Order: sequence, then C-alpha cells, then structure tokens
Amino acid sequence: MRKLKWLLVIVAVLVVAAGVWIVYKIQVPKPQIASAEGQPTPDFTLKDQDGNPFHLADLRGNRVVLIFYRGYW
Repeated sequence: MRKLKWLLVIVAVLVVAAGVWIVYKIQVPKPQIASAEGQPTPDFTLKDQDGNPFHLADLRGNRVVLIFYRGYW
C-alpha cells in the first residue's frame, strides 16, 4: 500500500513537470496585424437595435468604447 502511494506521488510529479515543460516550450504567435493604438477609427455604419443606421462619424470628437459581440451565444 505504501509503495502504491509513492508510485502515485511520483507519477503526479512527473505529469506536473511534463505539463510545465510543455507550457514553457509553447511559443505564443505574434499578432499578424500592426497595432492600431492611437490611430483614428475608420468610419462605419451599422444598424442599431431599432434598425436605424448608426454612423461612427456622428460621435467624432467624443470618447467612444466599441464592443463587438459574436453573433451567437
């Protein structure tokens, strides 16, 4: 029984060590586009919740936070 516990501990340590090694070796890909930080947002037109057109240019000069959601849940 005691040998089984030690064997489980050793296996667990090896699994954790392998996981750490894999995470260490994974390279995160670099972004494929240049940062747009500090650049003006291109104008676009979308429909709002009531179906009316919304133009981003109408808010030019104000601070705007854009949040885009995927189209499904």
